[in-house]
Amino acid sequence: MKPIFISILISLFLTASVAEARELKPYQGDATPPLLLKDLAGKTHKLDDYRGRVVLVNFWASWCPPCRAEMPSMQRLQEKLAGKPFTILAVDMGETPDVVNAYIKTVNTDFTVLLDSDGHALKSWKVFAFPTSYVIDGNGKIRYALFGSTEWDATETMQKISDLLPSTTPK
Repeated sequence: MKPIFISILISLFLTASVAEARELKPYQGDATPPLLLKDLAGKTHKLDDYRGRVVLVNFWASWCPPCRAEMPSMQRLQEKLAGKPFTILAVDMGETPDVVNAYIKTVNTDFTVLLDSDGHALKSWKVFAFPTSYVIDGNGKIRYALFGSTEWDATETMQKISDLLPSTTPK
């Protein structure tokens, strides 16, 4: 009886957490941690190099069902904001490049995927759930956070991101 009760409590907690986490919330935490990782082609990306752009940093893994579910909406978000100073950096957590490449081909995305093979970024960004996402403004400040998955191209979410875009495109 006790294991069933514990399972029910865990399920209720997870359901409540996921329902609450579907909306971007204003970020109240520490300063933006550094991010310096390689992409699938071996090119190094540094978050500071994206100053002047709004950046969605999304921590995910291919084995995570909510992560998998939100990937298509991330691609649609990128397409809707094409030509605007907006970038997605999807940070995979600890998987091999072969595993990540195989998964990315199945979901047909073309945003930047970074590899955190040693978990250093996961630790410095204090990620404790998958997916976890942060929206960073053009000055490099985290403005919104989301713990769980969402439909990134939903009207309210797109509006929050669009409101952060500079009125002119940086040169």
